[in-house]
Amino acid sequence: MVRRECFINKIRELGYSYKSQQLRTQLWRKKGSTKRMFVPLANLLEDDYVIGTLRQAGAPETEIRSFLASVKS
Repeated sequence: MVRRECFINKIRELGYSYKSQQLRTQLWRKKGSTKRMFVPLANLLEDDYVIGTLRQAGAPETEIRSFLASVKS
């Protein structure tokens, strides 16, 4: 499980910015693009969700692995 704050810091590094909030999610959008990401409001996010979302955001596989390792330790 990954803390939501750590995940948000990572997607900010990838160029995403906060746009709006719904009932259970927040909408983040990449600047200069139509790419969108919905982030749950839960404090802990599943590893599979984090990996899949970062892949769709365009993060390299090695960067994803190092991010998960740094968050877990």
